[in-house]
Amino acid sequence: MLLFLVIGLSSIAAATISFLALLLLLDLTPKAAAYKLLSRIGNPPERFRPLRTDASYRRLLHSNQSLHRPVLLNLETSDGSGQASHPDVLRIPEGFGAGRWPYWMACTPYPYWDSFFENPEIFVSRDGICWLIPPGLRNPLVPSPETRGDHHSDPDLLFYDRQLWLFYRSTFRSKRPAHIPDQNTLYLLRSTDGIHWSAPHEILQGSAGAQLLSPAVLHDGRQFLMWTVELADNQLTIARRTSPDGFAWSLPVFAIVAGLPPGRSPWHIDVIQEEDKLSAILVSCTGLGGAGARIHYASSHDHGVTWLAAGFLLDLVYEFEAKLQYRASLLKVGSNADEYQLWYSASSRTNMFSIAYLPLARAQGRLVPID
Repeated sequence: MLLFLVIGLSSIAAATISFLALLLLLDLTPKAAAYKLLSRIGNPPERFRPLRTDASYRRLLHSNQSLHRPVLLNLETSDGSGQASHPDVLRIPEGFGAGRWPYWMACTPYPYWDSFFENPEIFVSRDGICWLIPPGLRNPLVPSPETRGDHHSDPDLLFYDRQLWLFYRSTFRSKRPAHIPDQNTLYLLRSTDGIHWSAPHEILQGSAGAQLLSPAVLHDGRQFLMWTVELADNQLTIARRTSPDGFAWSLPVFAIVAGLPPGRSPWHIDVIQEEDKLSAILVSCTGLGGAGARIHYASSHDHGVTWLAAGFLLDLVYEFEAKLQYRASLLKVGSNADEYQLWYSASSRTNMFSIAYLPLARAQGRLVPID
């Protein structure tokens, strides 16, 4: 009798293991498996219908979430995935190029975090929401490096002297990382029509391990200013440089960043000039690689040497941003209005990257989403 009981329990255990292995192989939950099985013999009750957890706008179950309502961009990226990261947006009120496009965006394809496709691309728009490739342009602007793991990332657009200036970062992985750090270099492309671009011009090469992450460049009427996120004394921090011409840059001045939660460090940044201050969208992280990245609003009253960061700008409300919120781009609507436009990149838990658009307004010194 005991032998039959042991055999029976073993059979049940084997069947259970086989069933779980099948669910894992087919990427199904028990509820989804039951629904599929019942669907073959009839119409199962609606309560058995599984919820798709990878739906981009599926709301996460946070009881204290502050709801925002972004629009996900539909982008024709060169790799065909539509997944993109690191947006940087310009608004040229009178328009630019043959189509007199007011909105220009640089970003990089980033399908499932695959850096091989992470190369600068250009899109144009009339409203900041619907984007297309400007006629005559072929993306990406810079071809992928030959070696897997090397990539061109972190584009930043500037409109200066009736030209588009595009700064970006190239990373070449070290073959001996324990002895020689990766090589990071910043390059500049320029264009008088947005279609034809100059050859890359090297403007800055990182010292050992400096990273040179997320360059953010503006011209204040007197000089060029650039902020990057770099490693200094094994800490991620913001570095500021100046230049008279955009090609030759000063030594870095390391900024003071106040207001970030404990355990968080700067990761990416975008800076705009306002009448009385500099405003930035600052991304913080909990470790190298951008782990746990979240977005903050930050401001500076001393030309970007000291920054005061507010709390998290947006809650993690939807599946498309469930893993992290990444580099963002901020524009002010009009010269005196307290309204802004935000484009931010984000990753889902299944590693799908998206770029979202969201209008913001200033209220009591803070930026908040508006419907």
